Amino acid sequence: MVTIINIFLTALAIYLILGVVFSIYFYLNGAAKIDEGTQGTPWHFKLIIFPGVVLLWAALLMKLIRKQ
Repeated sequence: MVTIINIFLTALAIYLILGVVFSIYFYLNGAAKIDEGTQGTPWHFKLIIFPGVVLLWAALLMKLIRKQ
């Protein structure tokens, strides 16, 4: 049982780390490709959407790939 929990927590940690790394790219380049209205937004906006970007990074990545 402990092994299953460790595997789950490790997978969750990797997913969240990838989300944080993706959010950096998303803030610098990707957000404006999906929605032009996000260009030039203040850091307050980026802070508000940070949890959503980290949790939904896989869906946002697919959306960015389709936009290109």
